[in-house]
Amino acid sequence: MKIATKILLLTTFLTIIFSCEKVEPVETPENNVIINQTEYPLMGITWVLSDGRIYVENMDNNDKLYYDHFGQNQNISVLNPFDGAQVPFDTLVQDFTTWNFGSSNFTLNGLSSYGLAGNTTSINVNGLENGSSRTIVVLELTDSKLTVQVGEGYASDGTTNYHYFSTLTFVPVGFTCSNCQPDVMFGYTYSGVISNNTTPNTNSIVGTKWVVTKYYDGFSNNYPNDTLDFYSGTQYRINSGTPTNYTSYSVFGNNMSELTLYGFYTIGGDFSGMVPDNFVTNGEINSALFTDIFNTNNDKLVWMVRIQ
Repeated sequence: MKIATKILLLTTFLTIIFSCEKVEPVETPENNVIINQTEYPLMGITWVLSDGRIYVENMDNNDKLYYDHFGQNQNISVLNPFDGAQVPFDTLVQDFTTWNFGSSNFTLNGLSSYGLAGNTTSINVNGLENGSSRTIVVLELTDSKLTVQVGEGYASDGTTNYHYFSTLTFVPVGFTCSNCQPDVMFGYTYSGVISNNTTPNTNSIVGTKWVVTKYYDGFSNNYPNDTLDFYSGTQYRINSGTPTNYTSYSVFGNNMSELTLYGFYTIGGDFSGMVPDNFVTNGEINSALFTDIFNTNNDKLVWMVRIQ
């Protein structure tokens, strides 16, 4: 009887102890970062530019505006709306500009190849024509689209200081996508299509043909007489050969246009030159300096005459 009583008391004592033990609440971990478990390929796909926005913050009064890069009457834009394109990477042509990420290189528009570093979320394209690089941050990647943030910088118009960056949306070549851009970033107000310091000049040259009558390579004069046919707003042919790309736009403030001819093998490669704004109307280019965009020491003087 005494033993049974002791056991009963011990059981009661233990019950009281455990019933009084503090029960810790089960904490739910924070989940502020959404991780997409599905891996979509980035490398080895040719991505074509579908649409884009540029975000501009006034650093003096904190106004935040965003603009479309492209509109009904504008299919060419630049990453830097204040100073214009510094290298070919900075020029944006809707439904034409292409990016391709390889294992160790980045290819622009199927022609120009640069160095590549980083990972699949933050990518650095280096070795650009002026020795600079561009950082690409992947915002969204699916099997049908790629949205990135790129072209971040600071600039001044002489009165006001600005901070700016762009978001660009690409789709695989052969695909189309409407309203594929992500939601607008918080705090920014829409202000229309961006007005760049460079204005497209492709319409004036489209449909014209030119003969390269002479070029000087630093050693001798050469007389190729090759014909350049600018049959569209983005591509031209040499002697009815394989189509290749070009860009032409007016440079703000100096009455000049920058004409970039990729695959300009008449003079030896990919070249860019400054020509008068009225060169199409005048029908001639005389002694214009063209620089190899991959070798700044390889300059050529070029003469061309319009034949159509």
